Amino acid sequence: MSLISNLGVGMRGLAASQLAMDITGQNISNADVEGYSRKRITQAAAYRRDPTYGQMGMGTEIINIERVRSSFLDVQIQNQNQEVGLWKEVDYTLESIENIFMEPTDTGIQTFIDSFFDSWQNLSNNPSNISAREMVKTSAEILNDVFHNLSNELSDLNRTRNDEILQRVNKVNELTKTIYDLNIEIGAVESGMNNANDSRDKRDMVLKELASIIDISVIENDVGQISVSSSGNLLVSPAYHQKLETTTSVFALPDGTSVGQIGIRVAETRNEFKPISGQIKGLIESRDVIIPKYQEKLDTLARSLVEKVNQLHTTGYNLNGYTGIEFFDSRTTGASDIQLSSSILTSVHNIAAASGGELHTATQNVLAAGGHNFGAAPQQLFRDPTWAAPVEARNVVKGTAIVSSPDAVLTEGTDYVIDYIHGTIQMLHAGYDSVDLRVDFQYRSGGFQGPGDNTNSVAIAKLRSDMTMEQDLHGNYTSTFTSFYSAFIGELGLNRNEASASLETRQFLIEQYESHQDAIAGVSLDEEMGNLIKYQHTYQASARLITTIDQMLDVLLNM
Repeated sequence: MSLISNLGVGMRGLAASQLAMDITGQNISNADVEGYSRKRITQAAAYRRDPTYGQMGMGTEIINIERVRSSFLDVQIQNQNQEVGLWKEVDYTLESIENIFMEPTDTGIQTFIDSFFDSWQNLSNNPSNISAREMVKTSAEILNDVFHNLSNELSDLNRTRNDEILQRVNKVNELTKTIYDLNIEIGAVESGMNNANDSRDKRDMVLKELASIIDISVIENDVGQISVSSSGNLLVSPAYHQKLETTTSVFALPDGTSVGQIGIRVAETRNEFKPISGQIKGLIESRDVIIPKYQEKLDTLARSLVEKVNQLHTTGYNLNGYTGIEFFDSRTTGASDIQLSSSILTSVHNIAAASGGELHTATQNVLAAGGHNFGAAPQQLFRDPTWAAPVEARNVVKGTAIVSSPDAVLTEGTDYVIDYIHGTIQMLHAGYDSVDLRVDFQYRSGGFQGPGDNTNSVAIAKLRSDMTMEQDLHGNYTSTFTSFYSAFIGELGLNRNEASASLETRQFLIEQYESHQDAIAGVSLDEEMGNLIKYQHTYQASARLITTIDQMLDVLLNM
């Protein structure tokens, strides 16, 4: 090998050492940058074929600059990130529902249910006391307000999940556009047989964030560009990227309100987009399954309370001896619109603390033509006028009377009035005097025992401990209001524990994978400082070789 060739060896050694020092400095300066993968140069011995000696060394050859990273661990982190995104949203939703119900505390709904039945128990001690009746009304109104607040807060939580879906869709579009742009950068560099290391680091970070939002599947081509699919939809390819878009559908609720529901589809193909994991899946699961589940349980509790209290209340008598009065508005659809009936709101005298007899339907009451004009005295109604000894129909259930002619149904208050206590009817004008009128109604056997009767208030207070909820296969009720409520609060707690455990498990796995990745791709300052000294020495040695060759050439040329 000639001296001139040795100069080339020294120059290549200088260049390799200089580049290695540059790479080492880059590693040191980015040691704390998230997602940065340490770089190293790949070298090989340069040589040529010599006819005398065979292969002769020509110094070092720099092959490329490569990043040190495990792609397998990146895939594992992406997969676990999808599950973390899902369970994080589910856990947050369940935690929010727990905070809404606030059980067990003095401000939870169980406390107000107990107060409601306590007020009925107190009324039974003095059923004619107006203050005790006011307490029943007040405790019911407070309970209704608690139902309303819980229902509204669950609805608000549902709306926030909807808003979060919109934000996540916008973020997905931003990230897929970034991946597409990085694809172009990487393809331009690696098609020339070089490595786009820093662009790959950026793309890995974007993929990691995207995987936390939706499920992704990644395929890489031979020039480093990737295609990203999610739930069967190609979102990014080397040639293009597709956006997601949201749609809004409006649904009417049983209480008369409406709600807008956000859907997701691929903008270009209009295919419905249903992620199977990630934050958006967790948000959809929360909005469509988890929150409605607990809303329905709350609605079931409210409807059952209305139904069971009304069943007893309509059988009892108010202070004036009227029966058939609802306590709650029977039009209640759930917790959002539970309210007292207009009769109770009008006067606490209408609270039916006294008990009535069994409910019956009257038959054969006909007001013959010519005998029921408005000038006549009120006519007595009977349980069944065809009996040999007709029994007067006392205690007619308010609101059940229907008076009809062959051609029309008459209007109470306009065409007639009924004395519900004594069971009489009075016509108000002569318009129907020429036709037979049929009178249908319901009555209760037994009679009003007076304002001191407390038997109905005792029966309503006893509902607290009666089996009134959840029928089995044989139609038997299996739980009380309290046990039903406690059961679904317990279920909520179990679901939250499951979500928290799943989230913690996957976060632990990510920590383990990232720890392994850091051991491979992370920058060790001790190692880099050692490399720096090594490359400094190789640089000095290469420079010494060049100096020595220069001196030898000088001697040779001056001989």
